Amino acid sequence: MTAGLARLRLWSLCFLALSVSLGTALVSLGKLFLLLVVLAQIFTDVRQRNKPRDSQTVLAQAWPSSLWWGATALLWMGLSMAWSATPVHEAWPSLARHARWLVFPAAFYLMRAGTPAQPVLQSLVLGQLFVLVSSWLMVLGIPLPWAISVTSPDNAVVFSSSIEQPITCTLMMLVIWYFRDQWPLAQRRFWLWTAMALATANVLLVVTGRTGQMAMLLAWVFVLWGCLPGRYRWGVLLLPVLVALGVGLGSERMQQRWLKAKADVLELQAGPLKIDNSVGFRIDAWQKSVHAFAEKPLLGHGVGAWPKAYVDQGGTIAKANDPHQQFLLWAVESGLVGLVLFMGFLVGLWRNAQNLPWHARWCLRSAVAIEVLTGLVNSTLLGVSIGEFFLLLWAGLLACHKQFPDDRSQGFLPPSQ
Repeated sequence: MTAGLARLRLWSLCFLALSVSLGTALVSLGKLFLLLVVLAQIFTDVRQRNKPRDSQTVLAQAWPSSLWWGATALLWMGLSMAWSATPVHEAWPSLARHARWLVFPAAFYLMRAGTPAQPVLQSLVLGQLFVLVSSWLMVLGIPLPWAISVTSPDNAVVFSSSIEQPITCTLMMLVIWYFRDQWPLAQRRFWLWTAMALATANVLLVVTGRTGQMAMLLAWVFVLWGCLPGRYRWGVLLLPVLVALGVGLGSERMQQRWLKAKADVLELQAGPLKIDNSVGFRIDAWQKSVHAFAEKPLLGHGVGAWPKAYVDQGGTIAKANDPHQQFLLWAVESGLVGLVLFMGFLVGLWRNAQNLPWHARWCLRSAVAIEVLTGLVNSTLLGVSIGEFFLLLWAGLLACHKQFPDDRSQGFLPPSQ
């Protein structure tokens, strides 16, 4: 029973880790598989808890503070249904999107029970490498029967959209970099730099998602900050500006995307607010979200109530379901209490990373920084696949504390440097 359950734990985690790169249908199937295995593991732990020799079960062990912050935030969001301004049948789907967070404790629980984190992280990487190679094949004009994206097929987006794919590709690159000594490959250095170069070029030059481009530049700031000696590190902060200028001058597609954003902003400044473009909608949604938050600052309007609050403030996009801003969404729906709890979750992740080995520590902190950055312009944790990608990655990195030697270093550079 124990050996069979151990295999199920590994299969469920690796299947979901692969699925988050391959489309929403597989993600739903993977989460169902994960739920069944979690229930089986809980049943086993409860039975063993009654045995003196197994009294210290996984359930009885201390859990990282970030999990408690996240659980409290989700509970508060659920409680807000009691005063939500939207009908219950409309609030439930919104709560279900927030409940995606449960993947995080579920995955961490199974890994703490004995499932190694490394195969899970490798599965995340393999899934994204498949997407990356597929994207480049699309650039070469090779038709792919598995490329099902209908939002941006011209941008070589395979399964999701020009928002999700470049962000998950960036996260994959960070795992490759920080765990570079753990990949069992011949010519490891060659494959490492090849994968990172292809990922960077794909995000900056092929897939034109501006959010993903921002995430990739931030990722390279973390990578180079850890490589350079202390006296040169502050120069890395100029990297996003220099790369953006260099790539922008050489890439017509990138020029068009950022020039369009500039034109949208100038158009908004020159006349009445227009919301027939992504920049216009974001500015409009953010302004109305601030006004809605000011109406009910402490408790918020309740889970699922952002669309109604937006319309009540004069919003005209009837199908808008979030402000494309993670923090404003929490502020409007759950008030200051929920926003503090959500931010406590992110801060808790950053602080929990301090107890991890060097590579897991800075991979986790880089991923948290990317979530904060992308959360300023999109509700990334609410998205199917990308939300599960973040959560599985964080769970896998937190679980590394028992599976890799801890160098106990407190700085940014690895012990060998």
